[in-house]
Amino acid sequence: MKNETIVSITTPIGEGGIGVIQVSGPDSLEIVNTVFRGKKLKDLRNAESKRLYYGDIHLNGSTVDEVIVNVLRKEDSFTGEDLVEVNCHGGIRAVRKTLECVVSSGAREVHWKELGGYSLKNNKIDLIQEEALLEIPKAKTRLVVKVLLDQYDGALSSFITKMIKEIEKSDNYREQLHLTNDQLKAILKTAVFGCAITSPQKLIITGKPNAGKSTLINALLKEERSITHKEPGTTRDAVDELISLDGMPFTIIDTAGIRETDHEVERLGVLESKKQLRQADKIIIVFDNSKPAEKEDKELIEFIAKLDLHKADNSTKISIFPVLNKADLPRKLNLSTLIGETFKPTCQISALNGEGLSTLEENLASEFKEYTKYTPERPIIFTKRQQKYLSKALHSSEQCIHLIDKDKDTDIADYSDHFNDMKQNLMNCIAATH
Repeated sequence: MKNETIVSITTPIGEGGIGVIQVSGPDSLEIVNTVFRGKKLKDLRNAESKRLYYGDIHLNGSTVDEVIVNVLRKEDSFTGEDLVEVNCHGGIRAVRKTLECVVSSGAREVHWKELGGYSLKNNKIDLIQEEALLEIPKAKTRLVVKVLLDQYDGALSSFITKMIKEIEKSDNYREQLHLTNDQLKAILKTAVFGCAITSPQKLIITGKPNAGKSTLINALLKEERSITHKEPGTTRDAVDELISLDGMPFTIIDTAGIRETDHEVERLGVLESKKQLRQADKIIIVFDNSKPAEKEDKELIEFIAKLDLHKADNSTKISIFPVLNKADLPRKLNLSTLIGETFKPTCQISALNGEGLSTLEENLASEFKEYTKYTPERPIIFTKRQQKYLSKALHSSEQCIHLIDKDKDTDIADYSDHFNDMKQNLMNCIAATH
């Protein structure tokens, strides 16, 4: 197993102009050499590291695809082994046929996650960098790619490593503890943003039937994906799509209206809507400006008002966005009377003609405004695992500071357990085992 050569497709099949296949292991150059015919280089085993070579992939004398091969010797590759990156055309047939050629020559096909794991095994990267490497292929927007590439290059790892070194070399533990405490508080604030780019927040659209929920989701998607109809109750199931607002990915979910009904299928839709609301990160409540307040409006307000708006881990709070739709029609709804002081502020829109949408989009992404104008090489927490260990480190540092503030003559031995826990959690964040 240790000496085998593996191969994996590392780009989404059929989603780009180029497909990338990576071959890693001691026999990677020899295996690819059996199916590669270079235009200039005749023997890939003689290739220089970090050089590109143009040629064709052949199988049984027939050309499979034109490719560009990138050779990385083990000292230069991210896996710590000789690696050959084959860049072929992005179509499904070209990628699969090229992969089959490499497999038939002796490489074992693996999932790209296993390929990334070799970097950690061979001490080429730490655990945070591996987590970034595994998230990059799943990135939903350019902003997400930028952030994850910086973490793969060591932005967060370097930040934590520097903290550990400063703690170890400091002569003034009391002063250093306060500095570390401030640094941990600052970096933990990035977790809401970082975790939202790797696990997009759930944005739920709700409202009484025919308030314009499906029209709004189509407007936000910039295309028609949800069925709209003048007949109330058209939406029966929760429909989810991915959208990007200022570079932030969100899973937007269009739900059935919430109202009492004897229709069995519609009743199931209402139950699903209530379930989705309880799991939301953000809720858009759509109200119909062209009609007076109705029973369904009041029932929805009451239901959402009773929700526990704090998430299970108390790290974030569900945000509520009341939206007055059909603002292009004469007003018949007194929204301030309906919702009172329960939910603020209110955004007026016309989902049909796009009026007010830019303001709504800005409000939805405002929580992340500090990060969407991204600063290169900024350390960002982007997994719950990282957040857990750094939160533990913060707790230990606060325990130390509490003991010191309680008694200025406290010796380091009196808080050594908390101090060591803090250091260990910092190290675990970088190098914890799976």
